[in-house]
Amino acid sequence: MRTANDWLLILRACGVKPSTAELWAAVFADEVQPRTFSAGDADLVDFLPNILHESAMLERMEESLNYTPEGLLATFGPARISPAQAQALGRIPGKQAADQRAIANVVYGGDWGRKKLGNVGPNDGWTYRGRGPIGITGFDNYRRVGDLIGQNLVGIPDLLSQPRFALDACIAWWEDRIPDSMLGETTAIRQRVNGGTLGLAEVQALTIKAKAALEA
Repeated sequence: MRTANDWLLILRACGVKPSTAELWAAVFADEVQPRTFSAGDADLVDFLPNILHESAMLERMEESLNYTPEGLLATFGPARISPAQAQALGRIPGKQAADQRAIANVVYGGDWGRKKLGNVGPNDGWTYRGRGPIGITGFDNYRRVGDLIGQNLVGIPDLLSQPRFALDACIAWWEDRIPDSMLGETTAIRQRVNGGTLGLAEVQALTIKAKAALEA
């Protein structure tokens, strides 16, 4: 059973800013109980690095789509956003701001969004963009996680930006999608969380810090 002070020390040891760690420590103490995770600390060793990386150390609760045209194509590929769309919607310094709503609706919409995320409405890409520390994305994921935690995330998606609901949702998503047999397999977990290996090196470094902090 870890107290808020225990979590304050753990989060700071992982590199979370002191003021942010103060904000989240009590939330972790309340939400993470001895039986919260099926494998206990074995889950936390993988869980913490992934949510810290995805949320920029708990600083970001909503996905930023402030991409340049080049960044859009590198991140999502021409199959999901054409070069012409990237040029029209992306951030061009000194010329135009990124149209983040339109970007979300393009990269998380269309046939890909319908098949992969359950996004069918014209604004579903934006409405159900990545939120929470683990970046829950898409109508189907909002509905599934909402059912797991007993909250209407489809109707009130901004709940995922509030620390307690956000952490509760992350835990529910993790327990639903990351089997105990995958724990310790950092690359496989990154692929499940992020869809690829983006940020793998950073997560590996954070895993070492998290393991030491949890054992201290």
